[in-house]
Order: sequence, then C-alpha cells, then structure tokens
Amino acid sequence: MNPTNRRPGGAELLDAFLEWQIAARHYPGAVVHVERDGKVLASRAAGVIDPETGAPMVENAVFRIASMTKPIVSTLALMLVEQGRLALDAPVDRWLPELAGLKLASGKAAARQPTVRDLMRHTSGFAYLGEIRDPALRAAAAKADLDGRLPTLSPAEVLATLASLPLACEPGTQFLYGFSTDVLGLVVERVTGARLGDALREALFDPLGMTDTGFSVPEAAVGRFARAHAEDRPWHGFSDKYALGQRMGAPMQSGGGGLVSTVADYARFARMLVGGGQAAGRRFLSEATLQQMFANQLDALNPGPVGFTGPGFGFGLGLAVRLDWGASATPSTAGELTWFGICGTVVWLHPRERWFALQFGANMRSRMLSRMEFRRTAQFLLDES
Repeated sequence: MNPTNRRPGGAELLDAFLEWQIAARHYPGAVVHVERDGKVLASRAAGVIDPETGAPMVENAVFRIASMTKPIVSTLALMLVEQGRLALDAPVDRWLPELAGLKLASGKAAARQPTVRDLMRHTSGFAYLGEIRDPALRAAAAKADLDGRLPTLSPAEVLATLASLPLACEPGTQFLYGFSTDVLGLVVERVTGARLGDALREALFDPLGMTDTGFSVPEAAVGRFARAHAEDRPWHGFSDKYALGQRMGAPMQSGGGGLVSTVADYARFARMLVGGGQAAGRRFLSEATLQQMFANQLDALNPGPVGFTGPGFGFGLGLAVRLDWGASATPSTAGELTWFGICGTVVWLHPRERWFALQFGANMRSRMLSRMEFRRTAQFLLDES
C-alpha cells in the first residue's frame, strides 16, 4: 500500500482546516469542539488569542458570541412559557406596553401585533437595517441607527426607538432578521423582574456550570479575551461598541448579541439541547417544548434565513433548522440546527443524532466561509464516529 494514497482521517483534516484558516488570516486562532453522545470526537485550541501579543490560543478563551446569544435567550423564554409565565402566541405589548399600536410604513396599523413566537422566529418586523428593502423605511432606520447605538442605550431608549419606527413587515409574514431577540430579552426582564443577565445566570448559567458566560468581560478574564486581526475593522467596531457599553454599566443587556462565552460553556448549553433538555441532573425543557423549538416555524413559501445559512433551512424558535427537502450548502440532514455570531462563532447540532460542533474564532470579514468549511470538515469526524 502506498502511504501517500492514504485518506487522511477526520482529526487530520480538522488540523489542516485550522492551519489553513489561520494561514489565510481568517482569524488569528480558534477553539473547536465536536462531540457525539457525550464522547468528544475532537477538541482543539489553535493559533493565537491576540495577534498583537502573539499569546497562544487557550481552550478557555473568551469570545464575543454575538447572535449566538439568541438561542440562549430563546431557551430561557421557553422555560418561562413552560412555567405559565409567558405565552408564545400572546402579543408582546402585554408585557411591553411601550410597543402597543405599532404601525407599518404605510401608516396603517398592523393586522395584528407581534407575538412572543414572532420574536423567536424573527417574523416580528423589528428588522436590522440590512434586512430592510423599503427605501423610506430604510432611511428612517438608518437615521435612528439602532444597529449602531443599541449597546449604549437603556432598555427604555431601545423600546422608544423601536416604537418610533414602522414595522418592516406585517407580523408573522416574513423572516426579517433583527432586534426580535433583544425585545424578547426585555420581555424576560419584565416577566422575571430581573436584569437579563441575572435571569440567565439563575435559570441556565449557574445550573449548567457556564461560569465564563455573561454580558461583560470580567477583569480577571481580559487576558483570555480573543481578538481579531487589526485589518478586520468590522469586528473591532462591533467589539468596541459592546466594550463601551460595559464601561457604561451595560445599560442594555442585549438578548440579540451581547454575551461573551467560551467553547466549554457553550458546549454545556448545546449538550443540554441534544440531551433532550436535560443536563447536570435536572430538566430544563420538556420534550414537547423542544419539538416546537426544533421545528420549522415558517410558511413553506417563506425563504427564511437563506441569506445566512444558504438554501435548505427554515427557522424554529431560536435556531435555523434543516428542512427535509431542498439543496443545502453543507452536508446536513433534516432536523439539524445551527446559528452563529457575526464575530466569528458558530454552533451546529443534531438532537436526533445527539451531536454538536462548535467553532469559536474572532473573525467578521470571512465568517460565513469559515463556518461552512468547518461544518464540512466536522462531517468527516461524524462519519468516523
């Protein structure tokens, strides 16, 4: 047998993938983890944590996980639904009267007001600027600049800004990615009477042992905080906004993008989801609730998150879900779930097959390419398991 013809194994391919990502300057370094049914298939810390200091990457590096905050906040909201303190199909203004009477760009009242379910599946009409196509509405949203100012605003200012803007669509009709989970976080605060970070810590972080996850980088963890290359200016701009918010006392604890975390912490959360809602000797969500969370909540004609995941995905309650039809840019199967953060982090998981894969890097410029290639690479490890 010619050893040069030997097919490399999944672990070798993962190492080659990381080497290429670092050499191509997609990120200075990364932490990755692939696990099935409690067995670690691969875990790596590669590259450097800070390109200026050259300090090596460490397994417990702290990353800005941005929109990977959304599945965590959605999970807490679903826990409140199970407790009877929140209702999926109730209007949001039941808890946030500041958002009562929302209107469309035409000036007409919406056919119905956004619901909690709309917040979880991004059909509320509270869209990010990049999702808005109507020129007049886009101009109004750009002037309000909630995308840029949110980390430094108070919850009251965020609600006032959203109330002053028309909805980007009739609630329930379109997937428009945006501030829905920020609003959901404010609903959680009203229901629990606690700041979002405190509510998350009591319900999820402490019970799961997620000790490095929160809305600020503690002073003791600054040396473990992963940074992007200097030329990745969008990453630094995003991170700097949240750092400024932290110095201001984190006035708005963003349920849509404010958390920092580690791979080990997020693995504890993902392990609970693929473990049927159970972990650390307790149940967090029932199987019935998980079935709703993991099921596509969008109409069959709704293109859903195609601009984020590529084709073949719908959206559940907090995560994109692979449909049982259509092409896909990754080797995924029906029921697979994913979401990611604009700062370069991603989770892929399959509850039925009981596996999950995490890649955390500091990378905004080429994050989509990196996460797609990571998913393809992880498949070799999964095929071997």
